[in-house]
Amino acid sequence: MSITAVVFVLAFTGCLLAALLRSPLFGLYAYVATFYLHPVDRWWGRDLPDIRWALIAGVVTLLATLRLPKDEDRPGWLQNGGAVFLVGMTAWLWIQNLWALSSDDHLVVSLLFTKYVVLYYLMYRLLDSDTHIRNFLVAHVLGCLYLGWLVLQAPDSGRLEGVGGPGIDEANSLGMHLGTGAFAAAVLLFRAPSWVRVVAVLSLPLILNGIIQTDSRGAFLAIACGGLVFLYFSPGRFRKYWVLFGVVGLVLLVRMAPSNYWERIGTILDATDEAAEVDQSTKTRLALLTAQWKMFLAYPLGAGHRGTAYLSPRYLKEEELARSRSNPEGVGARSSHNTLMTALTEQGVPGALLYGGVILWILRSARASARAVRADQESRRLYLAATAATLTVALVAGLFTDYFKAEVFVWGITLLAVLQGLCQPRPAEVAPATPAAGRGLEGPQPRPAGPRA
Repeated sequence: MSITAVVFVLAFTGCLLAALLRSPLFGLYAYVATFYLHPVDRWWGRDLPDIRWALIAGVVTLLATLRLPKDEDRPGWLQNGGAVFLVGMTAWLWIQNLWALSSDDHLVVSLLFTKYVVLYYLMYRLLDSDTHIRNFLVAHVLGCLYLGWLVLQAPDSGRLEGVGGPGIDEANSLGMHLGTGAFAAAVLLFRAPSWVRVVAVLSLPLILNGIIQTDSRGAFLAIACGGLVFLYFSPGRFRKYWVLFGVVGLVLLVRMAPSNYWERIGTILDATDEAAEVDQSTKTRLALLTAQWKMFLAYPLGAGHRGTAYLSPRYLKEEELARSRSNPEGVGARSSHNTLMTALTEQGVPGALLYGGVILWILRSARASARAVRADQESRRLYLAATAATLTVALVAGLFTDYFKAEVFVWGITLLAVLQGLCQPRPAEVAPATPAAGRGLEGPQPRPAGPRA
């Protein structure tokens, strides 16, 4: 067994023991580590047993969390739009198993969203302070640092494929995910311990290089939009630093990015499809959107997960379909490339309403939380800016690629729900109202005795 595998097993076991004996947060960090390290996809993982590392971490963390006393000062974990979206979508996905066209694929996504509900609960219960939010962002940044290192070591053979972990193993999704890590690293540069700042400084170059190497137009546009949102939600006195960093980063990007990167970005108005697809023309993209609308009319309750690919041969022309590289002679298909259309076509009216509802909740909750943050809570405002930027990146990139089951989106809405709860005044912070003299139930109140003249 390799030294790397031994270190992973020892660290993983130590975190789970610490979760049971000290704090469930160690189990949450173990889960995040397995998401990024994902032993099944790494060379050193061949020496390890093929077990569900993330599932084990989640179960242990859940057992440790259930022992915690209830926090009466925070709203319940179900009392926000993010939880309504996840729980509602999960319940609807399980119902759709009755008629989903691709039953195996739909069962997988039903189980995945069930896991997301548990993950949401764990994150909401455990990330109950600014320090815990910061440490989660550090874990996220360290994971993106690791991905950036893998990108740096990857052979130069076209667009990156298979470098990331589950759900981020192709170029577009990897670029989108690294973009969220860049915003998390940016806020860690300020109002954080020295070791956290060192982590942020070391991670940013590798993260930005990874974004460039993914060659993703959708990720580029999404990160640009996320930057504007990040600037809007940041505390006023930090905005000049973000503008300065943005200018420096743009200059470095212009000088360091290869010419083919800018050539591809220059075609950003064209369709941004998944790497496994061949035809990326605007005409094909528009044809797919039209076909998905027809699919929705035929299946108003949704065709089930991967229903677009299942039905596409019936609604698209032969030249508009894409064939798998592993089976070029097989029947072509075309997957969804827009998250909203995925929700509409594959989850039907209920899915579209839930997805639209969570977008509205994100807009309202982010603005309400920004207004509620006190002037002396700059760290919290920075974390809110990073969270809003993360959700913006996922939503904008989702206009070009299907990110219906992107895990970083679940992280984002959970962090927003946490921040929303933390920004609300605690009962101890609200001064009790004093009844007016002569009007209270107990009659006029005596005046306090003061110093005699």
